[in-house]
Amino acid sequence: MAIYMTIEKARASPFTTKSEFARIAANEVALAASEGLISTRLDNGVFCNKWMITMDGLQFLEEFQDDYGSD
Repeated sequence: MAIYMTIEKARASPFTTKSEFARIAANEVALAASEGLISTRLDNGVFCNKWMITMDGLQFLEEFQDDYGSD
């Protein structure tokens, strides 16, 4: 659930790499980034300082909601 919440946060309100949220959820951010679910990459070779959801992250959220969402 913590991974889901981290990815949802990146979707709804991208957070900076040095934000309080990034510090508190450092393990979840690292896991989500390692799996390609969030990224700081805007384009090839172009990066920023905000964690944002990726297409894989959107797919993860959709599948999570399908599996665990309310009826």
